[in-house]
Amino acid sequence: MKRALDEDTPCPWLERSARWAVIGVCALLVSACSILQAVYEQAPRYVQWRTNVAHHFTEDQYELARTGIRRWFEWHRREQMPQVARLLQQAALDVRGPITPELACERRDAYLAMSKQAFAAATPLAAAVMVHLGPPQVSRVQAFFEDLNEGQREKYIADDPREQAGLAVDFIEEWGGLVYGDFSDAQREHLVRRVMELPFSARTVLQELQRFQGRYVQLLRDTQAQKLSTEQVSQRLLAILLDGVDPQEPDRKAQMQRWVRAGCAFAADLQAQTTPAQRERAERTLMGWREDVQEILGQR
Repeated sequence: MKRALDEDTPCPWLERSARWAVIGVCALLVSACSILQAVYEQAPRYVQWRTNVAHHFTEDQYELARTGIRRWFEWHRREQMPQVARLLQQAALDVRGPITPELACERRDAYLAMSKQAFAAATPLAAAVMVHLGPPQVSRVQAFFEDLNEGQREKYIADDPREQAGLAVDFIEEWGGLVYGDFSDAQREHLVRRVMELPFSARTVLQELQRFQGRYVQLLRDTQAQKLSTEQVSQRLLAILLDGVDPQEPDRKAQMQRWVRAGCAFAADLQAQTTPAQRERAERTLMGWREDVQEILGQR
């Protein structure tokens, strides 16, 4: 018996993990804080719903997943929300003036450390559900990924490089606008040029997403065929996630380092293009988010 898909919760472990493997866990954690305390309280239900959409759980699997998701959010509130509060306060100070690529990379390293902690806490809980999935659910996950990828292609990928850069800037404006407010036409044009110079693109992001998806589906198949234990599944899932954000294979590691350096330079350049009014707004916004996090922590 499957749960109705209109019940319960944010991106599932899978969709969220796939995105985090490319753009990092923390962006989602910080953005979650921005939509106020009520949204954070409802986040476990959203995660449960999206995970169910991806897998079509049985009743027992649904309960296992719901328990695991609740336990992860309890851990996150206790262990990571204090870190989020500190990072937000730090970011509010950073946006007062120009930042260097080195500082941007230093902040990125802090986000990466949080991501690894989040993965390590999530994978045993996810594995406890994965060992109970059957072949029809693997097929469902594949279909879910195909739909997800098609949506990404339609929204962010274009044959013309400038058009694709424009779609990327739309994304930057959507999320960066929460911090800085609206960008001017001149700022947008500058961003389009800078995006076109980056060594990665939305197409690259999708390729990384598909890499994760393929390895996740193979893990599900191996779990069933080889009757892997929960511990074995947890270890392999963690390795897949870590490979997405901090690969150790020499060629992939060098590639990631190029992407990170370029991304840090892009972040520094973006901050350099902002006006005093935008920086003041950014500081107010980030401090407001920090206050939201403190309220969430106060409810423990």
